[in-house]
Amino acid sequence: MNLSGQQRKQLTQALLDAFPDKSSLEQMLLFELDKSLDTIAGGSNLQNIVFNLIKTSKSENWIEDLINAARNSNPGNSKLKTIAEELLTNNPKEPLSAPSPNNPTEQSTQPQKILILTAIPHGLRLDKEIQEIEDAIRRATRRDLFDIRTRTAVRPQDIRRAIQEEKPQIVHFCGHGLEDGSLLLEDDGRNNKPVTPQGLAILFKQHSNYVKCVLFNACHSVKTAEAISQHISYVIGMNREIGDQAAIAFAQGFYDGLGYESADNQDVFAKAFDEGLVAIAMEDFSQESIPVLKTITK
Repeated sequence: MNLSGQQRKQLTQALLDAFPDKSSLEQMLLFELDKSLDTIAGGSNLQNIVFNLIKTSKSENWIEDLINAARNSNPGNSKLKTIAEELLTNNPKEPLSAPSPNNPTEQSTQPQKILILTAIPHGLRLDKEIQEIEDAIRRATRRDLFDIRTRTAVRPQDIRRAIQEEKPQIVHFCGHGLEDGSLLLEDDGRNNKPVTPQGLAILFKQHSNYVKCVLFNACHSVKTAEAISQHISYVIGMNREIGDQAAIAFAQGFYDGLGYESADNQDVFAKAFDEGLVAIAMEDFSQESIPVLKTITK
């Protein structure tokens, strides 16, 4: 949806009129969209908060949802009704089609949000991996189309909340994996807490409408990749132990590939996976076959 400066001003004024205090705006977002206002938009006063809310919803492509939610929450507000009818009538929302092996992912003009989750370093060079990912994206020809968010030392509830709050297109997990395919996290008491592939599959099922790709840069994570591929179009896991340098090389190659210009209708995630394999082969050819790409099975 494209908004003129005047339309942004009208929408801002309508939201301020319909929700005259922060509490009412918070309730509308939480009840209608299950979103946290403090997470999405900050500001020193309500007008700045509303401005940032519109800006964020526009950049993340859910401004139509915001307008509908506001109208549903306060249907009697005339200002909101007028601007909502103008915007939604002149800018009908286009349906989103999830990428799949039979419908290759096309280049998008919308920013791709990458959520990096790290857990229990235990000597793993996770800071180095994050740095390599960020450097790869900065070098990419399409670098303006990526937005990196990072959560560290995540517990099971942290992963669940982070995905819900950030609504990323790409989720990248780096940490420890166990031989049964479980990811090793911590509980509230900082004790080891394995999370099974089945549990993670249930989690990602809830977010399959916007998560396009999940990358587990963790040992023995192929079983988790298989379970999640029932719901997510592209999932990458490791079929055995992988060395730190090889894991970093794969991540660097994958995000290099994701940022390259591609021909129309080219499968960009599969191409990025292949670029990761090239990078890992040049680092340590004996580990080139460890990363495995699983595609949606439903």
